[in-house]
Amino acid sequence: MKKVSGKTVFLICCMLAGAVQSVHAAGTGYDVWVEDFTAQGLIGAVRFDHLEFNIADSADARTTHLSTLPQIGGAWGTLPIGERLQFGLETAFLVGFQVDKINYLRLGGGGLQVSLSTTLWLFDLSGGAYANLYLDEAKRVRLYAGAGPLMMYANYRNDRSFSDNSDSEVETYTAFGVGAYARAGVEYRVENFGMVGLAVRSQWADIDLQDAGGSDSLYGTAVFATFTAGF
Repeated sequence: MKKVSGKTVFLICCMLAGAVQSVHAAGTGYDVWVEDFTAQGLIGAVRFDHLEFNIADSADARTTHLSTLPQIGGAWGTLPIGERLQFGLETAFLVGFQVDKINYLRLGGGGLQVSLSTTLWLFDLSGGAYANLYLDEAKRVRLYAGAGPLMMYANYRNDRSFSDNSDSEVETYTAFGVGAYARAGVEYRVENFGMVGLAVRSQWADIDLQDAGGSDSLYGTAVFATFTAGF
C-alpha cells in the first residue's frame, strides 16, 4: 500500500473543515451572535437646552453655563428576536460631568470680589425596547433604534472664595426626576470582535433645579461613539 504523505493528510483535513463550515453557514443563514446578551460601551457628550444657573448674589446678572457635558456609560440588551429585522429589550446607565468657574462682584458687598467654582454631576438610568435592522445578509451593518422611560439624578455644587480671605462658602443642591429617551445609531461589524459605530440620543426629564437657580426640566441631545459585543 502506498504511504500517504503528511502534506496530503493536511490538505484533506483542510477540505473537510471547509465543507463543515459551508454546511453550518448554509444551515444558519446569517452570522448571528450566539451569546445570551449584548453589551454596548458609549462615550460622547450631551448638549442640554439652557442648562444655566443664575448667580443670585452677583452685582450684575451672571450665570454659569453647564449646557454641554461629556458623558460615558454602557447599555445592556437581551439577544434580539428575529432575522434581519430584530427586536429586544435594553437598559443603559450614563454619567455626565461639567465644571465652570467665574469671578464677579458680590451684591451689596462693597466691592467684594467672589471666585465661584461650580460642578454638576448627572446620573441617567433608562430602559426600554429596541429594534435592529441589518442592511446586508452577512449582518455586517446594522441600524438600530430604542426608546423608553428614564430616571435622572443631579448633583450641583457651588464653591465660593472671597477676595478678603474670609471663610469660603459651599452649597450643594440635589434633584431627582423622571422622563423619557429615544436613541438611534448605526454600527459596522469588525470581524468577530464586535461592532463599532455612532449613535444619537434625545432625552427629556422633569427635574427641578430651580432652588439652585436653574430650570424645572431638562431637554438635550447626545452624540456617542459606540462599541457593541456579545457576552
